[in-house]
Amino acid sequence: MIELLVILIGGAALAIVCYSVKYGITPTPTSPKVKKMLLKILPRVINGEVVDLGSGWGTLAFALAKKYPSCKIVGIEISPIPYFCSLLLARVFRYPNLVFLRRDFFDYRLQETSLVVCYLYPDAMEWLKIKFENELLPSTYVVSHTFAVPGWKPLRTLHAPDLYRTPIYLYQK
Repeated sequence: MIELLVILIGGAALAIVCYSVKYGITPTPTSPKVKKMLLKILPRVINGEVVDLGSGWGTLAFALAKKYPSCKIVGIEISPIPYFCSLLLARVFRYPNLVFLRRDFFDYRLQETSLVVCYLYPDAMEWLKIKFENELLPSTYVVSHTFAVPGWKPLRTLHAPDLYRTPIYLYQK
């Protein structure tokens, strides 16, 4: 039994490492202090779909589902272990407005989206800038923490009260 547990944990760790190397980012949860500030910067009312690009373990997606109960919340994650953990947590928390998809978020069409949330890395933000400009409707909100959308001027920037004073950017196309 212990051997099986070691094999499962080792396999899960290996899968996380492989996907992290392939996609250039590890599935890192948003810290509680940053999440609190991120939820503070969000618009009070959203009419439409909310998408968490690279939803990781789902912690931010659950907070979004709670904040916007009348909106469809979509968490998109490619890495299988965080994705399956999100699905398990979704069975526990049971937000009817929340779905998780296991796929590359660059393949997800954003035309129906009213709010995009992301915590990615600089190269991804470069690529997403093009996707946002091609797909988002005017007035769509984008919130990113830690890394800005290159060339976009935020409507508002907050800094989390953490060690890094993590910046959180609110944009509107």
